[in-house]
Amino acid sequence: MKSSSTLPFSPGFFAGQPRFTLLDSVRNRIALIAFCSIFCFLFMYIFLPFNINKWYEGEQLSLERLFGTFTCCGMIALGVSQFGLAKLRQRLKLTNATYLFWFLGELILVAATVTIADVMLTDIFFFTWSEFINTLRYTALIMPLPYFIALLWFYTREKIERLRTLENTAPAIPVVQAQAEVCLPICDENNRTVLSVHPGKLLLMKAEDNYVHVFYMAAGVTQKELIRTSLKKLEGELSGHGFVRAHRSYLVNMSKVVFFRKTSKGHQLQLDGMEDLTVPVSGSYLDVFKEHFAPAS
Repeated sequence: MKSSSTLPFSPGFFAGQPRFTLLDSVRNRIALIAFCSIFCFLFMYIFLPFNINKWYEGEQLSLERLFGTFTCCGMIALGVSQFGLAKLRQRLKLTNATYLFWFLGELILVAATVTIADVMLTDIFFFTWSEFINTLRYTALIMPLPYFIALLWFYTREKIERLRTLENTAPAIPVVQAQAEVCLPICDENNRTVLSVHPGKLLLMKAEDNYVHVFYMAAGVTQKELIRTSLKKLEGELSGHGFVRAHRSYLVNMSKVVFFRKTSKGHQLQLDGMEDLTVPVSGSYLDVFKEHFAPAS
């Protein structure tokens, strides 16, 4: 059997729902009353709903005065609701769902106030139950639209302000500048770019006749590109990026050197990713490597 606490309108039915806070602000309550009043007055004056202009034929009342009076009645009723009754304990406990009942009460209060004013202004209407019901029906057809447009406006503005607050108070995330240089263009003898490679991916260049073999890493695999150019030309372009001449036929990336050693055949280099190739170091360039790989004292 279903527990009674979960039945509609039971004490626990609305438990846990967020409290209605859109009209906690005095500014919002004033804006609500002003917007509903202006909207309803213009709506009645422009569209003359329910042929309202014919109801008062023969009465010495202008439509502006009549609609102004009805608008003032609505403002008074909403003022009582939003300010006179705003501190009630029951009002402060309303949730987003239960506030609908408060709004229905406001409709009744506005309709009652307008009915009283209507009876007092004219001799053709009397304060009866049927007259009140008719006024309530007309009020319910006009007032909800501006009312809920205003609430939607408050809700949207609140979300925007909260987002701006989060943006302004969020801790600054330091931007780490990666020491990544742009890709270097490797050009042929006619200065046409044949290959663009990040300097950290370049391994070495090996001269062969009028061509240069460019070795580089791509997707973890050593790749090779044959370019018609000279090693001297490439040396001038790459010297500022850590590339050093090791031999008349070799230009190496110093950051990729795994070891530098002396063998019976002379000094040699081994580069990361090129375990099958030993690079000789000629005497003309030996001092550079000895100084670079000298043990720290």
